Amino acid sequence: MPIDNAGNTLNTAKKITLTTNIQTFSDWVGSSDIDDFYSLSLAGRSSLNVLVDDLNANVNAQIIKDANSNGLIDSGEIITGSYQGGHRSELIKHTLNAGNYFIRVYSQSGDTNYNLKIFENFAPTSLEFNLNSTSLNTTDNLSINNAWVSDKNGVSDISKVDFRIQRADGTWLNVADATVFTADSSNASKANFSYSLSLKDLNLAAGNYTLQGKAYDQTGAVSNTVKQTFTVTTTAPITTSTTAPTTTSTTAPTTTSTLVQDWFSQNLLDQQIITLVRSLASDGDLSRQDMLNIFRNAQDNSAIDVKEVKDLKTLLGASTPFTMQDSVKWLSTQVANGATVDMAASNFESNLVGRWFLGTIAPTPVFNGTNLTYTVPTGSLFGSSGEARIGDIDQGKLGNCTFLAALGATFGRQFNDAGNTSSSLINSMITDNGDNTYTMRFYSNGAAEYVTVDRRIATSIAAKRNNGVLWVALVEKAYAQWLESRTSQPGYNVIGNGTNLFAPLQFVTGRSTTNYSISKVSFSTLETALANGQALTAARVGGDSKYIASNHAYSLTNTYIDTSGQQRVVVRNPWGVDGKTLNGTNDGFIDLSFAEFTQSFNYGISVA
Repeated sequence: MPIDNAGNTLNTAKKITLTTNIQTFSDWVGSSDIDDFYSLSLAGRSSLNVLVDDLNANVNAQIIKDANSNGLIDSGEIITGSYQGGHRSELIKHTLNAGNYFIRVYSQSGDTNYNLKIFENFAPTSLEFNLNSTSLNTTDNLSINNAWVSDKNGVSDISKVDFRIQRADGTWLNVADATVFTADSSNASKANFSYSLSLKDLNLAAGNYTLQGKAYDQTGAVSNTVKQTFTVTTTAPITTSTTAPTTTSTTAPTTTSTLVQDWFSQNLLDQQIITLVRSLASDGDLSRQDMLNIFRNAQDNSAIDVKEVKDLKTLLGASTPFTMQDSVKWLSTQVANGATVDMAASNFESNLVGRWFLGTIAPTPVFNGTNLTYTVPTGSLFGSSGEARIGDIDQGKLGNCTFLAALGATFGRQFNDAGNTSSSLINSMITDNGDNTYTMRFYSNGAAEYVTVDRRIATSIAAKRNNGVLWVALVEKAYAQWLESRTSQPGYNVIGNGTNLFAPLQFVTGRSTTNYSISKVSFSTLETALANGQALTAARVGGDSKYIASNHAYSLTNTYIDTSGQQRVVVRNPWGVDGKTLNGTNDGFIDLSFAEFTQSFNYGISVA
């Protein structure tokens, strides 16, 4: 009989006690035992690593949180999953907050034994160090002692200790990091390190400074923050000696120091904004929510006054004592640049904050003369997969195949919809703000620009939402909104009536394109581009071919040489189905010989 050590429901799940070492659990799933469940608890925020391998059939894996403790998998309780096809291993790496979770291993098709390997990645802890001297000359070395850091996953997991120096005015200076660590002889999870930094090339003025350190592991998890203060003088610091000095002086040595007000009172004008920003930026960063708080504060007297307008623009300047996410800074700049003196607070909120941060302004609801209605559909951003999948792309009634093909071209190489490779570009393109709004990134001449949308979708024309997955329709809406702001034309008319191949590729990837007529395309051209991680799209004009629809764009997803030595090319139709003559499974993936490819795609290809 097949082994069955794991529970078959959430309530009977096999309990796992996590350790810092990899644990392996062997079991079996198949037609008579579809589901295996494992339960575990995390004491704090950490990264869970799950691998299911040694497979002889198609198995998937998921991480689940039974939020209502009813012993059932309800909507929204699948946090993430891995859905590789065939016999390929399933791998999940996901950062989770403290709490109780389940791992589900289940049969997609066929019977197989498997090994579940799991371990918890811990952030570095117990970072500590002291300064060898707290009084330094501008040409001295800043060095440390008693420097230690711990990582429960072992010293080899420690990536760096990131050092920065904070000036007296609150601004930061990035300096070299510590990257070499020596394990303690009695504790393999604890390491010491050394650090020495020459101040000579930093051009520090006399005054007080703070050295800040944070330890990072290989996954980017971060430790506690350590801060040590020191003083820089323009004369050599005084030293003490056990022997009497050979000379005496009636006057004490002097040092030059500068008393500087903090950056906030020195550069901002409105007292309420000064106090608020100083508090919000105490961690060295202004987040999206921080900027929303600042914008709301600027509306305190029903209108935006001259000081508040100047302060908003100052916060977005080049030299500030805090960092800001690129998207937050770009969107905040649009708000600040749009603000005018005596602008009504309600107008500032609806036309600037609402437009750029809350998605309250959507593309004009019209397409080719037909009025559209926005509705809020059910579903989730990525569905059970937890990230974008090429199979989610399913064109609706808009003629935006070149854009959807460009999205599809950013996924990894795959032959069919079972491949389910990831697109790091799409995953980084979309930010879920956690308040039913989403920030999307596009590129203009290689520079990132951003749009925020809410969940409303013009459902009558939008990309289809298979299994309630919303990301394609939301990105499509953001694309229409972005181009409407650039062209002053109704966005759906701009994106929905066809365009060239290369522009959408540039807008999505931020890279310049190389465009080939089909007579200039070789199999090596395609293979080399895919091997280099580039995105490729192809199109046909004129009449339909056997497999390819006319006046339509496709993503190019793979090339290979089959067992008979024939060169072959795989493309995907953004309709989500083959569309013409069925080619294998009706999943939109079409496998062509290179000769068929060149005969079919007479418009040519674009590569980015």
